[in-house]
Amino acid sequence: MRQGPEVSVPAVSVSAVSSPAVSSPAVHIRAVSSPAVHIRAVTVRGAAAVLLSLLTALTSACVPPQPPPPRPTESQVAARIAAQEHSARARENTLLSDPNAKRTDGLTGGTLVFSDDFERAELGADWDVKHAGEWQIEKGGLVAKTVKVYGDRNKGVWLLRKLPKKARIEFVGEVRSVTGDIKCEAFAKSAAHESGYSFIFGGWDNTINTIARLGEHEPNRVVQRPHVPVQRNKAYKWTIVRTDQAVRWYVDGKFMASYNDTAPVHGPYFAFNNWLSDVRFDDLKVFKLP
Repeated sequence: MRQGPEVSVPAVSVSAVSSPAVSSPAVHIRAVSSPAVHIRAVTVRGAAAVLLSLLTALTSACVPPQPPPPRPTESQVAARIAAQEHSARARENTLLSDPNAKRTDGLTGGTLVFSDDFERAELGADWDVKHAGEWQIEKGGLVAKTVKVYGDRNKGVWLLRKLPKKARIEFVGEVRSVTGDIKCEAFAKSAAHESGYSFIFGGWDNTINTIARLGEHEPNRVVQRPHVPVQRNKAYKWTIVRTDQAVRWYVDGKFMASYNDTAPVHGPYFAFNNWLSDVRFDDLKVFKLP
């Protein structure tokens, strides 16, 4: 028989070991040395790492959720309630710490020098309507619809009658917008915005009640604490009193805030004002105080 060319076959070692699962010997074949068969250890380790990650993810998904925290004890609940009450008292004390909070002088008495119930069709000669924007008389009240023209905001409607130096101002104010913001200006040096004291109830989207001097954003403005938000469609009775260097503000007979001014602004002008709200004013009265 004619022999073909010689072929090089890699050496293989064969060993038999006992297999616990099979009665016949298990055969392990291992390549001793061959450039054609080469399994990289790196590939094996990479596959093992992927398998380990999958097993970890599956194990984590099967972990039961943590049990809920234990319910607070009665003593813990009582301590929390006591802390809340203490915080509320602290806020009340902030308001009561105003030295003018308990004053009652000027809240009654005096001589009525001007009143307006707005029971007519036009504002009339007592009011400056040059920059009144959308102010108008409606159903026995002075109203300002939501101001659409930016330049008409904060123009106000100014009373041409002069305020007494010591005075009490009373009126009813109501807002029909959810954003709040009922405002007036008093003791202004001229018939212009921010020339006296601004009184703002529910300003800045119903977040601030304040008295400000010569500017709504001035750093020393007095902000009421705790804040009382304005309720929509509720008529509020306002009272502003001045008998000395302090300007005091009350709503529905309750003290709101005061501005103690070491350099008081003694202007004679008063105005109802509006930024963007749908507001209504009525029953304005001005009293001269002794």
